Amino acid sequence: MTTTPRELFDRQRRLIEAGDVDALVGLYHEDAVLVRFDRTVRGKAALREHFTAYVAGRPRFGEVLNVAETEDLVSFQVVVEQAGEEIKAYGAIFVRGERIARQVNGLFPAAGGGAARKGAVQLDLEPYTAWAPHAVPDPRRAGREAIGPVLLEIVHAEGPVLADRAYRLYLKASGGKALTSIARAPLSGAAFRLRQAGAIDFDDGAEVLRPAGTAEVRVRELGPRTLDEVPPEEVAELMRRLRAAGATELPRAVLDTYGLVRMTAKAEEYLAYAEELSAEG
Repeated sequence: MTTTPRELFDRQRRLIEAGDVDALVGLYHEDAVLVRFDRTVRGKAALREHFTAYVAGRPRFGEVLNVAETEDLVSFQVVVEQAGEEIKAYGAIFVRGERIARQVNGLFPAAGGGAARKGAVQLDLEPYTAWAPHAVPDPRRAGREAIGPVLLEIVHAEGPVLADRAYRLYLKASGGKALTSIARAPLSGAAFRLRQAGAIDFDDGAEVLRPAGTAEVRVRELGPRTLDEVPPEEVAELMRRLRAAGATELPRAVLDTYGLVRMTAKAEEYLAYAEELSAEG
């Protein structure tokens, strides 16, 4: 029996939730292309790296909001939950034979199915460029010569970036899971050496890393980050711009801008802190 595009879409979601990267990559042709707004992923080797990093975040799919299908295409709108946040996503899967040849994925720019909530303020944000993961050595055993160049790659791609996010990106790419103190120490040491060499900058707390000589704050789309992976000063500057544009409920306005749906207790606490920072600027 022929596999339909809708069946491929349903199977893909099940395999993502199961974390079965081998079976997931098996749904694609050798020359398949996945297009996202932050990057384009080409070929099975790159797809394997992409999905390995993606399933590590344990995404869960909620309601399928809309779906349309032809003999070689399925388009969809779906709710995705990751790190306790609900995000509305959309995409299209193009099928050749019974496997995926092309796929396009994106996130709605605002809550409410892609249309702004009534009275919501919308701003144009700088796109977020994510680091493309690749195989890297275990930071607990690799020397500084191996760790430094990779960490510099991450900072140049995503900076200003929270140090914890940069270290976790490196750790996931190495096959690690938890960012323990043993794994953090050599990564933190590499960051200090990069600053000594004049390659990156960070404040005394070493919480946010950025390429040397670049702006301390860039207001960007959420991209692949969770809300608590956005530097607080970036959220604070977004709030200042939203306030100047007429927004009143700043925490809710931030979620709308990022395309996030649910105001969790964790999000509320983080946004309250950012709002305090925004009042200081």
